Amino acid sequence: MNSGSLAGRVAIVTGAARGIGAEIARTLGLEGARVVLADIDEDELNETRSRLASAGIVATSCLTDVSAKADCEALIAATVREFDRLDILVNNAGRLFTLTGLEDTDDDDFHAIMAVNVYGPLCLTRAALPYLRNSEAPRVIFISSQWGQVPDGHSYGYMTSKAAQLGLMKTMAKEFASDGILVNAVTPGAIGTRMVPVDRVAGEIAAIPIKRLGTPADIAGPVSFLASDCASFITGQVIAPNGGALIVGV
Repeated sequence: MNSGSLAGRVAIVTGAARGIGAEIARTLGLEGARVVLADIDEDELNETRSRLASAGIVATSCLTDVSAKADCEALIAATVREFDRLDILVNNAGRLFTLTGLEDTDDDDFHAIMAVNVYGPLCLTRAALPYLRNSEAPRVIFISSQWGQVPDGHSYGYMTSKAAQLGLMKTMAKEFASDGILVNAVTPGAIGTRMVPVDRVAGEIAAIPIKRLGTPADIAGPVSFLASDCASFITGQVIAPNGGALIVGV
């Protein structure tokens, strides 16, 4: 990429310190957006910001726990203070899952996952609304999961939270269509990041028809598309980059 299609726009990417979030931020930046990186890992956040700056991308960072309302509001305020606008919000931050059945599901773990994966996007999007309404091309993009569409029967917190994200996305898309705010989701399949344990890689690849794990770039591309003017008639929809692992509705 690098067409400059997002020139002049300002994007927030949560969970941007590494992996998919960092690649989304890099891709949006190469398309011309000014990017605000948000994460709870300060060291990696600073390293990613430095890498983007070295690539000529205008980027700043904000230490943010999306499960905390005060942090969400502070992130939006810092963005507007720095760039005087907000056009694109990518709700990517997520809490890692644990593979357990229902009887072994830990209550504290369940609530912590829901706080980050569900309440976080709700709270942050709510805080962003006044500024998105002033944008000429406002976008909200959720990074959910293929398991939000078809759960695998384990990790009740994670599977439930990812399905809930899709419910949030569709509800927001309906409510804010009249404001011109387009809300969509990307649901990655198995991506080669630290979220896929080493001992599960072979099994994951075997279940993917194109026989490879996805890369963060495979997710950043669809996000960039949804953020662009090419997607100006798309809202309430799901793009599912999963290598054919889940073909829903056929």
